Amino acid sequence: MNLTYRCKHIDLGNGSRSKEPIIPVTLIGEQGTKFNFTAILDSGSDFVLLPLEVAEALELELDKSAAEKAKSFTGTPITTTMSNVRTRIQKGHEAIEIKCRCAVLLDRQSQHEHIIFGSSFFDHFKITFDYQNNRFQIKN
Repeated sequence: MNLTYRCKHIDLGNGSRSKEPIIPVTLIGEQGTKFNFTAILDSGSDFVLLPLEVAEALELELDKSAAEKAKSFTGTPITTTMSNVRTRIQKGHEAIEIKCRCAVLLDRQSQHEHIIFGSSFFDHFKITFDYQNNRFQIKN
């Protein structure tokens, strides 16, 4: 199955723009709770990264005693713990559901505009970026 998306254009100010590979996703909790979000594909990230509020709303199993220190892409110190989340991506009538390892951001003050999908998501797919033509494709 192939899902093709267009990159989102983000205005950075001063006439600069960025192309971002953002997709709509449904995250599914342990008890079947579902929430829709947008996720940015980040090949430099090791895991799916979820804010604590999202993990709590999904009722994911969290072991806060196994918290680990890490750094964000900006170098800011963060604290995470590991869990798993079911993820559904869909386009039209085609849908793919997988289970991903995720890092839950325990620092409530940290804000992210999108859920970050890193290598634990990429492990399930072949993803091709075609920035010249403003699109990317996800194949399972």
